Amino acid sequence: MKNFIKGNNIRLENGLIFYTDVETKEQIKKPFTLTLDSVHEKLSKIKYEKEYKECKNVKDYTIERTRMIPFAYVYYYHIAKNMQIPTPKEFVDEYFELFCKKKENNKYTFKQKFNISGRKNIEFDYLSLKARILRSYNTFNREIEFLIKLNERMKDIKITYNLYDDLFSGIDLTTEYKNKKIGIAEYVNTKRSKKFKDDKNDHRQNYENKEMIDVVATFDGKKKNVCSYGEVFCYDDKTVWKLEKQIKEKVTTKNDTFSNKVF
Repeated sequence: MKNFIKGNNIRLENGLIFYTDVETKEQIKKPFTLTLDSVHEKLSKIKYEKEYKECKNVKDYTIERTRMIPFAYVYYYHIAKNMQIPTPKEFVDEYFELFCKKKENNKYTFKQKFNISGRKNIEFDYLSLKARILRSYNTFNREIEFLIKLNERMKDIKITYNLYDDLFSGIDLTTEYKNKKIGIAEYVNTKRSKKFKDDKNDHRQNYENKEMIDVVATFDGKKKNVCSYGEVFCYDDKTVWKLEKQIKEKVTTKNDTFSNKVF
């Protein structure tokens, strides 16, 4: 999986998106033109519950425990190619088209060159994988909305996204202010999400600056920090202001500490 992502990494920085075409292997660089207004308009029209209803109660423990090409890759690959957030159906269809093939018995398997499951003859039902894919969908919507929101509203702080760092270093976003880099870890305030976050922390070995800030999505109570666009919940404006303050405080504190050192 690491080798696949290394060869097909997706990066967003300096107003550009970088990716590799899966079929032609061409390395592509083009302007990243998604705006907050266009994303909000698209999110408000997404009918997630209608699409998820068909499979929400399907849970095949074989497919739940199977390693596969990360869903995040397909989500950001779709954006890179189309400069649009995928609908739930587009997200599922593209994953199956890229990495799966249908067998004569109406079961599915992974295409041989993309089979990282460790099993030669794995088979699964369409709905079981669809359910697993869609459970991740709104997390990606929240992350891309937050990235664009930070880019548009924190003018003096550089925001970058690197799929490899996201998947293998536990860094969802990297911010840079006054030449100091601080990583952002985003997750939901649930046991499952915290476990994934802890797993990511275990892999954070080579990050050049291990300074991190956690941004936790909380959906109710006094600490609620999300707002809705249709059926999709994203971080509210207060979260942006709070993060900007934290970044600048950390950088200022670091600089003051350095300037007060006696050599």
